[in-house]
Order: sequence, then structure tokens, then C-alpha cells
Amino acid sequence: MKHKKLSLSFMLLLFALTIKATVTVTALRIEGLTNPVGIDAEQPRFSWRIETTTEKGVMQTAYQIIVASSLDKLEKGQGDIWDSGKVSSDASLWVQYKGKQLETNDRYYWKVKVWTNKGEASWSVPARWSMGVLSENDWKAQWIGMERLAPWDSQTQWSRLSSRYLRKEFPAKKQIKHATAHVSGMGLYELYINGQRVGDQVLAPAPTDYRRTILYNSYDVTSLVKEGNNAVGVVLGNGRFYTMRQDYKPYKITNFGYPKVRMNIIIEYTDGTKETVGTNNTWKLTADGPVRSN
Repeated sequence: MKHKKLSLSFMLLLFALTIKATVTVTALRIEGLTNPVGIDAEQPRFSWRIETTTEKGVMQTAYQIIVASSLDKLEKGQGDIWDSGKVSSDASLWVQYKGKQLETNDRYYWKVKVWTNKGEASWSVPARWSMGVLSENDWKAQWIGMERLAPWDSQTQWSRLSSRYLRKEFPAKKQIKHATAHVSGMGLYELYINGQRVGDQVLAPAPTDYRRTILYNSYDVTSLVKEGNNAVGVVLGNGRFYTMRQDYKPYKITNFGYPKVRMNIIIEYTDGTKETVGTNNTWKLTADGPVRSN
């Protein structure tokens, strides 16, 4: 009789371990995005998915989220930014962050584990995100652009506006750990660092009512910025910011001015120091380039 009880206990333990191994947490997302750069929600929302290959009817009963300031701390289970503790809930979509105040441009690392009606899952693989620019005071840059027509531009019935070209050389004085670019070009922009196009977006940023909202994009440019001398360039198009043929339209469309750009490149060095390269009046600016109408 004792032998049968022991065998039954062993089988139950083996079954529990098997369930734990087959329930996994995947598809970690912040604000619906995978490892995003430039999140500007001060309390971002977490989502994940539970998967199993052997069980049916698996339901989450609780979760725990850990957020850390470094991957090393996360792997040690140190939630120095936030540890939710075990929360009894079946929620796995849009779970709101409730930890320490998040800071502009900082990187964060997180993982999640869940408990289910079929057993406890292991911790997910780590995921990450970085913050965007959370305050107007954090923009260490000026709006710059050419506030006039070029000699070959025209505001007539056959109006045309050439693209604006901006360039700045800057040094990266030490070994680089991370580099992030936050850029807004009104109406449209293309960004280049050391001759390489940044990102794969076209017609960026998206058009808005510029009286209310101005959008920007954030990029991880660590692989493009090198120790030593660097050059950054921006090509500006008018998009919906500068309205062409204004005097010849049957109705008026709001004209917000000539194209302009504001950008920060935040360089973080391995020794813990930071440096910001921002747009200002020291940048070179011309409209004398290949795109004469856009």
C-alpha cells in the first residue's frame, strides 16, 4: 500500500513538472510593440501571450512582472524599477506599469511569469524598451529651417518648393554604449548619419493638425555613430506643412510655414556620461540640392 502511494505521488510530481515545462510566456509587447524605441507613455502597458503544445483549456490565474534598469539586474531577479509581485488576475493585455517614474531616453528591461490552472510557467525571455522625450524641457534642441524661398522656388500658380538640406559634424569623444536619435521634421524628413539612411519609414512623421500635435520618431543609432568624427544630415520636404498654390485654391488650407526640423542625438558612453547633439544655428543649411520641387 505504501509503495502505491509513493508511486502515485511521484507520478503527480512528474506531471506537474511536465506542465510547467510546456506552458510558456511569449510575444512580450509594450504599448503593442516588440522591443520599441521611444515610448512616451509615462505608464506604458504590457502584453504577453501564454502558449502550450500539450494541454488544452490552459487559463492564466496570476502574473508577476519585473522591470529592471539593466539586463544583468533583470537576470538576477532584481526589479529595481518595478516588481509587481504575484497578482491574481487573468489579464495579459494592456497591463499598466505602476513602478518608479520613468525617465526620458532611458532603457528598461522586463520579464513576466504566469500561474495557470495547469501549473506555474517559467519566466519569459527578457524584453526591453526605451523611453522617448517626455517633456518639452528635455528637448535640448531648436527648431531650424530656411524661413524664405530659394531663388528658384515659386509661390505662383505653378508653385514649387525645393527640399532643404541640413548638416552637422560632431565628435563622439569616448567609447559609445548607446546612441539614440529623436527627430521631428515638418512636414517630412529623411535622416542620415555618416551617409547611412536611418530607419525604413517613408513620409515620416505622419501628418497631423500642427496646431495641436507634432509627432516625432525615435531610432537606435548605436551602430551608425562611431567614436571619433561623425556627420548627421537631414533632408526636409514640405509635406502638408507648407501648402503649395495657396492663392490659387478654391478654399484655403492652413499654411504652417516653411519646413523645419528639431532633433536630439543622445550619446551614452561606456563610462556613464552622456552627450546631446541638438539642432541649433550652428548647423549648415541650404536648399541648393537635387530636389527642386516636392
